[in-house]
Amino acid sequence: MSESTITRLRPRGQAGYTDTSALNDIHALLTTAGDGDQHLLADVAAVLVRTGRPMVRGRDIEARVTDSLIGWPVAHVDAEDTTVTVRQDPAGSGLLIEITTTGPAERDQLIVILDGRCLHHACPTSGHTA
Repeated sequence: MSESTITRLRPRGQAGYTDTSALNDIHALLTTAGDGDQHLLADVAAVLVRTGRPMVRGRDIEARVTDSLIGWPVAHVDAEDTTVTVRQDPAGSGLLIEITTTGPAERDQLIVILDGRCLHHACPTSGHTA
C-alpha cells in the first residue's frame, strides 16, 4: 500500500480565526457596503460567530475602593444598573457582599456564582465563571 500525504489546512496550535482576521473582515465589510445595505449587520454577526464571541453590547464597568466610617476598605463595582459592594462584615471577620439592581429586568439578567456553584440563575452555557 502506498503512503498518502496529508496536507493540513491549518497547522496544529494555530488559532482558527484570529481577532485580527475578524477585524480585517469587518473593516472590509464596512468600507465596501453601500448605503442602506440590510445584509451588512448579518455579515458582521457571521464574522463574530466565527470568532466564538457573542454579538452583545459590552457593559461599562467601574471599580473603586473607599474607606468605611471606621477606616476599613470597601470595594465598589458599578456595572451600569447593578452595583456590587464588598466589605468586612461590621459584626464579624467575614466578608459582606451586597448586590443591588435598579429593577426586575436587571435582576433577571444577573448571574451570581460562588466557588463554581450558581447561587442566582443558571450558569453561563460556556461553563466559564468569568
